[in-house]
Amino acid sequence: MSRQFWSVKTHLVPVVTKSLAIASTGLLLCLQSYGVLAQNSSSNSTVSSDAANQSFREVKFNTLPEKQLKSRLPIDRVTAEANAPLNTAMVNGLPGALPGEEPNIPDYSSLDLPDSPLSYGTSQVPYTTSRVLGGTTIPAQANFYRRSGKLYMAFGGNTYNYICSASLIGKSLLLTAAHCVHKYGQGEAGWARKVKFIPAYDNRASNDLEYESTQYLIPNVYLNGTDTCTQDGVVCNNDIALIALPDDNQGQQAGNRNGWFGYGWNGYSYAVPDPASQGVFGNKLFAAITQLGYPGFHDSGLRMQINTAYGAYYAIGNLKNTWLGSAMTGGSSGGPWLVNFGEDAKGADYGSAKLRNVVVGVTSYGNNQQRLGSSWFGQNSEFPNSAYGNRGAGNIGKLVYNACDNSALSDWMLESKGRCR
Repeated sequence: MSRQFWSVKTHLVPVVTKSLAIASTGLLLCLQSYGVLAQNSSSNSTVSSDAANQSFREVKFNTLPEKQLKSRLPIDRVTAEANAPLNTAMVNGLPGALPGEEPNIPDYSSLDLPDSPLSYGTSQVPYTTSRVLGGTTIPAQANFYRRSGKLYMAFGGNTYNYICSASLIGKSLLLTAAHCVHKYGQGEAGWARKVKFIPAYDNRASNDLEYESTQYLIPNVYLNGTDTCTQDGVVCNNDIALIALPDDNQGQQAGNRNGWFGYGWNGYSYAVPDPASQGVFGNKLFAAITQLGYPGFHDSGLRMQINTAYGAYYAIGNLKNTWLGSAMTGGSSGGPWLVNFGEDAKGADYGSAKLRNVVVGVTSYGNNQQRLGSSWFGQNSEFPNSAYGNRGAGNIGKLVYNACDNSALSDWMLESKGRCR
């Protein structure tokens, strides 16, 4: 079945802690207690763009005008089947998360979330989508928005011709969707030649701090086209990628300047309502999610957008995803899905699984009913381990482990270079 993408052109068309502990529901568990190392199977592995993109590292790339940039957001044509409960046989590790980090510069603004009313599309799944609000002059530069940004990609040629979104989860470690840096199933020929990340991008501000890279890491099953998907490269288990960033033109790492988000796995901060509440809320596994990104149809992709909605766990067979209602469109691909976004108020009780600003997914695909989806962060049939080193479970744990710690990937090894977390 062919893939479809939202095209962003001139005409608009409808369509935890430094000690590396896991925050789990109600307690902290040391990851070392699991002691499960990565397996060495072809499905349970990742692949880097290093060799394919080596010749482009020093090449100067141009950028198309904003209105000519295209999106790579896949379109889901699948009608939802009956939802399956969380497959506990596959998940033997507890939900967990690693925290983010504050920038090493003073915070200069307060968080101000949008208060627009809930709306919904033809899927009738409510959401609130808005421009990012708050800050002193440029809202996207406020903490904690500035940990996210706009991603430009060059597929073919020496010009950035596509857009996505991305977020920092380490000092020089960027998280996005695999389809933002690779064409599903096309092997070594599918890589984007180079990407450019601009944190807190806003067309009203000077965006002189740019980070260009040719070094990405994706699951091997995405590269060779064998991932669990409902369509060819759409609604998949492992549409996740990491990008290694260089220092900026002032010699600083992006995360040290802007801070970075935490990340979670196996349904961190997801819950099934207690029996007394199920008459109102139902008995599905879901989380309250904040989505950030740069959809091309919103302010022409020139300003960051925010969406808040319930994210529902969706599983059928070996497929594991999260769905939510959202008005975001192409260009939002790869943007973070966060639980517990914001900062604590003094004296407030926030309950369980309350680690702040934790990414539990990235925008992976959409449809024409204002509904978007994300690959589930955590254990699945391709990445079954409950821990990869001390980086967490499943797909996200394996990717971060390989980027930061795996000695077999000598061009990465970000932890030894002081560039991981």
